[in-house]
Amino acid sequence: MISIFKKVLFVGPANEFGGIGSVLNMYSKHFENLNVISTSSKDIILDKLFHFIQIFFKISIICMTDKQIKILHLHSAAKGSFVRKSIIGLTGKILNKKVVFHIHSGSFETYYNNAGIFKYLILFVLRNMDIVICLSDQWKLFYQNCLGLKNVVVIGNPVEIPEYFEYQNESNNIELLFLGKICDNKGLFDLIEYLRSNKYFLNNQIQLLIGGNGEVDRLKLLLKDKKLINNIQYCGWVQEDYKVQLLSNCDIYILPSYFEGLPVSILEAMAFGKPIIATSVGGVPSIVKNNHNGWLFNPGSFEELDAIFDDIFTQRKSLSDFGKSSYIQVSKYAPDLIQQDLTSLYQKLMPIK
Repeated sequence: MISIFKKVLFVGPANEFGGIGSVLNMYSKHFENLNVISTSSKDIILDKLFHFIQIFFKISIICMTDKQIKILHLHSAAKGSFVRKSIIGLTGKILNKKVVFHIHSGSFETYYNNAGIFKYLILFVLRNMDIVICLSDQWKLFYQNCLGLKNVVVIGNPVEIPEYFEYQNESNNIELLFLGKICDNKGLFDLIEYLRSNKYFLNNQIQLLIGGNGEVDRLKLLLKDKKLINNIQYCGWVQEDYKVQLLSNCDIYILPSYFEGLPVSILEAMAFGKPIIATSVGGVPSIVKNNHNGWLFNPGSFEELDAIFDDIFTQRKSLSDFGKSSYIQVSKYAPDLIQQDLTSLYQKLMPIK
């Protein structure tokens, strides 16, 4: 029997940092016989356009000449990414391929609501795909109830799950860890502004470690402030062993985003048995449960962190209990289980003979 993954052509930014790149890299690491066309390109508009034209013709030729490829699995964000994947997806349908449209964007609802007359084009594209994959039950409700889609399924992001180690921290301090794009949408700069007046931070009981790319110069300039320099550290873009070290050693993972799909970084932190502080956006409430494996607060409402930190510093045992709950809950995102979900989906679209 030919592996079903040999019949699928994956299209997305496989070589980029960030959520979709992490997912595709995880697929490549754990799933055999993967065919991947990477859409990564430079940020310059002309370079993106030229690269897309190349990719478009490459995919079209593969669809016309490679009889083994039966399914296109497109990984999309919003805005320009959605437009490019839409063109590829509709072309795939014309060339008689099954098309899976996998939406990772945490801001897709905002993108759709602000699209004006282009809403009809967005609906036309999604309704003509064979399957639309979203990342959580919350997102499924949006696509079904607000967009009227009947072809939506939920498949989560895969994450490596290391051996569990019991949480231990005998000090009165906590170390927060943030990993991700350094920008306003992630809420990082607002978090730093909030910490300036937090009593535990001012008492040197909270340290914040930051890893990621984006507006690095803006962050470094901000961290020259004497009130911040001792308790906030920028660690650069972290990968592999250094990421493992940071996730192993931190007390709590924090992600104060304004938009999210299903954050890979939260899943990674849960896999290391860490409690989570995050905003109740996108698919986050499907993996972070208040007073079970972490704390949720409303996006932008940083004053709600006062009560959360009071709870943390008065009930330190909750860190251990919440971390254990994180580790148990994240098990359903193990790569082999996600592979089973994808295999089942592909078999419904194109039964293996």
